[in-house]
Amino acid sequence: MSKTINSDIVVVGGGGSGLAAALQAAESGSDRVILLERRKSLGGNANFANGIFAAETVVQRQNMIDCDKDEIYRDVMKWNRYSTLVNPRILRKWINKTAETVDWLMEKGIEFEVGVRQRLHYHQNPCWHVVKGDGKLGRFNTALKIMREKAVTQGVEIIFDSNPRELLKENGKVCGLIAECGGEETKINASAVIMCTGGFMGNEQWLKKYFPYYDPEAFGGLIVPYRGEGIELVAEAGGALADSCTLVREACNTFAKDKGITPSVRQPFCIWINKSGQRFVGEDVAPHSQVASNALLRQPGALAWCLYDDSLINEVETKGFLLPHGPDCEFPFNFRQQLEDAAAENNDAVIKASSIEELAKQIGCPIHRLEKTIAENNRFYLEGYDEDFAKERRFLRIYEKAPYYAVKFSVLTVETIGPVIVDENMRVLQNSGNPIPGLYSAGVMTTGWMAEDYCGDYLFGANLSYSLTSGRIAAKDAVFYTTEGGSLHES
Repeated sequence: MSKTINSDIVVVGGGGSGLAAALQAAESGSDRVILLERRKSLGGNANFANGIFAAETVVQRQNMIDCDKDEIYRDVMKWNRYSTLVNPRILRKWINKTAETVDWLMEKGIEFEVGVRQRLHYHQNPCWHVVKGDGKLGRFNTALKIMREKAVTQGVEIIFDSNPRELLKENGKVCGLIAECGGEETKINASAVIMCTGGFMGNEQWLKKYFPYYDPEAFGGLIVPYRGEGIELVAEAGGALADSCTLVREACNTFAKDKGITPSVRQPFCIWINKSGQRFVGEDVAPHSQVASNALLRQPGALAWCLYDDSLINEVETKGFLLPHGPDCEFPFNFRQQLEDAAAENNDAVIKASSIEELAKQIGCPIHRLEKTIAENNRFYLEGYDEDFAKERRFLRIYEKAPYYAVKFSVLTVETIGPVIVDENMRVLQNSGNPIPGLYSAGVMTTGWMAEDYCGDYLFGANLSYSLTSGRIAAKDAVFYTTEGGSLHES
C-alpha cells in the first residue's frame, strides 16, 4: 500500500448529502473527518438546484404558510399507495427533520424565501425553500460554497480526484476503505464510512435494468456521468439492494436552444398531441409535471407537441404563464419572439404554420386527424365541457387564429433514486435486515423515501432536501457509533 491515512469518519462523495454529512460530523464532535470527491469541485447535482422541501419552518411561519408535517406525511403515504418502495420510518424521519435542516443552514448565513412562486403548482401550499440570491448554476450553489467554507473551518479534510475501490471490513464491521487518491493507492482507516456517491444516470445498463422504458434517444435532461460505482461497493460489502428504483422525471424536456421556452409546455390551457395528431390526456395534468410524464411515456417515442395559436400567445404575453418554472422565470413579454426565433432554427423543436394543414405536415401527423382534434377541442370550448378527458372548463381555449405554433417536448430525466437499503438512521442493511456496523449511506443512492413517481403534490424540492437531511442523520449516528459504540436508534 502506497499510503495510509487514519480518520474517525470518511465520507465518500462531495454532493449535497456528502458535504452535509461531513460538515455535520465535524460539528458533532468527530476529530478527524475526511471527505472524498472524485471530481475537482464539490456539490454534484446540487449545484443545479434552487431550493429544498421543508415543513413547519420559521420561514413558513413568518410568511403565514401552514405546512403541517403530520398532514404531509399522511398525504404522501396515501399518494404513494403505501408502496413497497417506501419505508414509513425513513419518510417520517426525513419530513420531521426538514425544518431542522433549514435552521441549520440559516445558522450559517444562508437565507431562504418561500411563497406562491416557490411551489410546483397553484394548489400546493408553498414548501419549496429557495435560496435567496442569484447562483451561477442554481441558487443553491451559493449555499454549497458556504457549506464548504464551514467544513474547512471545522477541520474537514477534502481530498479531490479520489476514487474508492474497496470497503474494508474486520470482524463484520466496516473499518475503512481503499481509494485511489490523485493516482496513488491509499488506505484510509476509519471507524465509520458514509457512502454518498449519488445515482446511476450515467449507467445505461442499469437504467435499462430498472427502467425498461428508458430511451436515451427520446429522453433528455440532466444526464451526469455517475455510474453507480459506490452502489456496487456497498453491495460487495454485504449491503442489500432493492429490486426497484425511482427515476426522477418530468414531462417538460423541450428541444429548442432557448430553454426559456420550457414553461410553455407546462400550461394547462394548451393542447397536447402525439405523433398521430391526437390528444392523449387532459392537459390540466401539466402542472403535475412528474406524474404527467407517465402519460407522455405511453405515447409513441415518448414525444408530444404543445400547441399555441395567435390568440393564446397574446394571452400569455398579456397575462403571463399560469405556472412559471423556477424562481427566476421572467414574465414572458417576448414569448412570441422566443417562438419565432426557435422556429427559425428549422430543427422541428418549434414549428410555425399558417394553417392546421401545414402544421400537421410539419409535425408529420395525418392532416385529417389533427383537423379533427382541433375541431373537437373547439367544440368542447364552445360547449364548456371536455367530453374526452374532463379538462377543467376554465382551461379550455379555442384554436382558430393563425399563425399556429407547436413546441416539441419529451420526458426530462433528472436523477435516479435507490437501490441501497438503509434504516431510518441511514445504516446500510444486509439482506437479513441487520445493519452493517460502521457503514452508512445517504442521499439519492438510498431507497425507502420515494415511490415510483417522484415528489407528487407535496414534496417539491425533495431530492436535495432528502440528501441534506439524510446526510446529517447519517453523520449524527456515525459520530455516536464511533464514540459510544452503538446507534442513536438504539439509545
